[in-house]
Amino acid sequence: MVEGDLVDLTLPSLMQAITREGSTAVLRLQRGTEEGGNGQGALYFCEGALIHALTGEVVGDEAMYELLGWSEGRFRLCRDGDPQPRTVTQRLASFVTSAESGRHDHPSPAGGGAETEGSVDEKLLHDLLTRLARLEQDKVRLEERQLEAGAVPALLLVTTVVNSMIAMVTGRCTDAEVLPSRVLPRLAETQPYTQMLGEDSERISIATAAGVLKTWNSGQEDRKQLFLDLSRALLDVLTFYGNTAGTFFHGSREREEWRATFGLFVDGLWTAVHGVETSE
Repeated sequence: MVEGDLVDLTLPSLMQAITREGSTAVLRLQRGTEEGGNGQGALYFCEGALIHALTGEVVGDEAMYELLGWSEGRFRLCRDGDPQPRTVTQRLASFVTSAESGRHDHPSPAGGGAETEGSVDEKLLHDLLTRLARLEQDKVRLEERQLEAGAVPALLLVTTVVNSMIAMVTGRCTDAEVLPSRVLPRLAETQPYTQMLGEDSERISIATAAGVLKTWNSGQEDRKQLFLDLSRALLDVLTFYGNTAGTFFHGSREREEWRATFGLFVDGLWTAVHGVETSE
């Protein structure tokens, strides 16, 4: 049995180690004291694969998203041979455990006290990858057609993903040049379909684009192409904000890892967009 503090050894690093070792184990988490704790959770692994997560009454992917937000608390890693249900989707399990790979192959900066640039970068990378893991669920919904059929619902989902990244970036940067009202006109110079995207309270709006798609009366092939062009414009916006997030890092290691992981996510989202059935 191994015990420790999440401040010293983060949850993503623990998950990566368990996956790398191919362990069959349960990772139990506790926030607060035993008497007055404000949260408990558990992650179950079978031969290194994350299969089951729970915290309180929440299980599966939703529990995983919640636990990823725990930066404080205690952990206890125990061997567990009992069979467990598979409640965490394979896509999420693979994404969460692989997104952190490589981060812990390098020594941490020595010493304590004030945060170093390296520790700040580590926290930023953790925050960004946690956000990306949550957005992965939206991508899975698109891939598995777990939303209302048609071009407009799919476009709305992609817009939600884009606005989540915008909120992350604008929440950390006070430069007015990263606001959508400034970004969209610049992107429109090279991507004309960006002109069909709007801005509302510094978030992307697709009211105009959705109206065009709803009233489209030409052939289905042209409708599909319009949907793809609009989706590409949205992904260009997403890419801009993902790249901007990369500039927040002080060091190159975390910056490059973020760019590589984010690039894989965008490529996967674009592939999912191509699988959307656009007929109403």
